[in-house]
Amino acid sequence: METTDGMNADMARLFRAKDERRKALSRLPYPEKVRAVIKLQEMAAPILRARGKIVWPWPDSATRAKKPSASKSRPTKC
Repeated sequence: METTDGMNADMARLFRAKDERRKALSRLPYPEKVRAVIKLQEMAAPILRARGKIVWPWPDSATRAKKPSASKSRPTKC
């Protein structure tokens, strides 16, 4: 079954789902986005290594929030 613009209903559904997924990903907090990039890097690394490329996915520690050290959090004297 075709829609009026020549696109069938299945394709229209796929494009809608793709758009919804993109919007959902855009609403994720920054650390979650970085975790997604790290996961993609880990998935691609074996393929790239098999092709002779040297790759290192980012460490997962890149997404962990760092607490300020006590020396940096103290007010300065004037």
